[in-house]
Amino acid sequence: MLFFCAALFTSGITFAQHKSVKKSKHTAAKTIAAPVPVKNAFAQHFADVADAKWSKRGADNWVAIFAKDDVKTTVEYTADGNWVATRSEYTAEKLPETVASTLKTKYPGATVKDGWKIERADVAAYYKVNIQDNGTDKAVLVNEAGTITE
Repeated sequence: MLFFCAALFTSGITFAQHKSVKKSKHTAAKTIAAPVPVKNAFAQHFADVADAKWSKRGADNWVAIFAKDDVKTTVEYTADGNWVATRSEYTAEKLPETVASTLKTKYPGATVKDGWKIERADVAAYYKVNIQDNGTDKAVLVNEAGTITE
């Protein structure tokens, strides 16, 4: 009888825990208009891009996302239009030849998955490339000249 009461009590607690779990809804970020200084700065660098989607990051920064030549790009600006960073996502086939050939030389048996070109004001532009080499996933940093920095 004691065993039955303990089992009943335990199942009641388990049921109560499952009932209290609520599913959260995923809400998409709203597309909003960026301030004029931000739009002007964007237009100076990306005059041929008309379909950028804007969102706000944090308290002050603005982010534009767009695709050009099958490369998805994210650009970030401060509220007064100062450029912060640009991140461009590349498939293995779209990586620049200098980067691809460097990886083939250094990692001849590796499979290139994808890569990002990262540009910031405080460092020289570089590519972060995800590869699989001998069954191990690696992120390799390559500068625009094709030099690997590990």
